[in-house]
Amino acid sequence: MDDIDRALIRALVVSGRSTWASLGEQVGLSAPAVHERVHKLEAVGAILGYSALVAPEHLEADTAAVIALRTQGNALERALLEADLAQEAAVLELHEVAGDDCYLAKVRVHSTAELAALLARLRERHPGLTSRSSVVLRSVFERPLLWPTEQPPPLNLL
Repeated sequence: MDDIDRALIRALVVSGRSTWASLGEQVGLSAPAVHERVHKLEAVGAILGYSALVAPEHLEADTAAVIALRTQGNALERALLEADLAQEAAVLELHEVAGDDCYLAKVRVHSTAELAALLARLRERHPGLTSRSSVVLRSVFERPLLWPTEQPPPLNLL
């Protein structure tokens, strides 16, 4: 990956709906050359896909929380827990971590009651699972990887 590829990726992070011509102007290439480079970046897995940024409050998912999860289970139990969490639409991210906890999950739900119900389901399906939740009071910002720091984040809530 060279500097032009990185510049194309940064431009697509900011505006994934840019035309080939617009991207070409930004990096000094023709539209066909940009098209070819972007397709190569997709083929090697550098670009995983394109999506829309949505406002959680418009989808009744305005309560965010971070949940620290700990299980005493073996590898099979952890695999089952990971599969279970992958099926929960409210779980946006799941990270295996070092330290006292096994996982950190970021969730978005409609309310704290919905968060409590999610935790109850998990505890019922996975005996021995413990959790600590932190409800987000205010999101200062969220930004995608490679978002230019000189630009306001797309979900800037300041």
